[in-house]
Amino acid sequence: MTDTTTVGDLMSEAKRRAFKALAIFLGLVVYAGMLLYAGVHNYALFTRGLREDLVIFALLGLFTLEVSAVGLPLAIHFWTAPGVHRIAALAFYLADLMLLGGNAILDFHLNAGLPLTPWMALYLNFIAPATPLLVGLMWSVLFILDPANRIRDMEMELAAAARIALANRIAEAARAADVNAIVEGAAQAMARDLVARAVGRAPRSALPIALNGREEQPDDAPAPPKRK
Repeated sequence: MTDTTTVGDLMSEAKRRAFKALAIFLGLVVYAGMLLYAGVHNYALFTRGLREDLVIFALLGLFTLEVSAVGLPLAIHFWTAPGVHRIAALAFYLADLMLLGGNAILDFHLNAGLPLTPWMALYLNFIAPATPLLVGLMWSVLFILDPANRIRDMEMELAAAARIALANRIAEAARAADVNAIVEGAAQAMARDLVARAVGRAPRSALPIALNGREEQPDDAPAPPKRK
């Protein structure tokens, strides 16, 4: 088949790529602006009423939320596996954005002196101070759901099953008749040696002992044949 691509097609494809790159760039700019806006409100909320020596800890809370808003999308695209792992990452990303938005709305109401609704008061007293802990919990769950952990668990389970199967085969082989005969013979030989040592006699398996330049045979050793 001949290539029917024309100059117009190439120009159209180049234009499409250019607009795609522009859209991605503008999207990143908007996302960065959103994070900056949320970061200002979160900083004001976390540092409200704190002593100066505790501001650094408030910055840690702001850091966890902002970094998670960048790290979770990257994890969804490049780390998480299809299934529960990716669904959890999507849910945690949505939860992180909701925490950023909730903190921004709450800080706006506090700065403007607007009355807080019951759910805002509940959020201010119990959820907002614990948002860094919630983000840490979400990342911990993602690490636990990592498929690499399941693969490692399967490998350990297979290794344990192989060791159990090997132990069972060894036990079956030890119950064989020839093995029992070998063990019984070795036990009888050891018993004879122990008894011989206990009564002061050299064991039958002992080598002749050289005394006064000649070899002395054990008492129960057979006499040497006489010369004719």
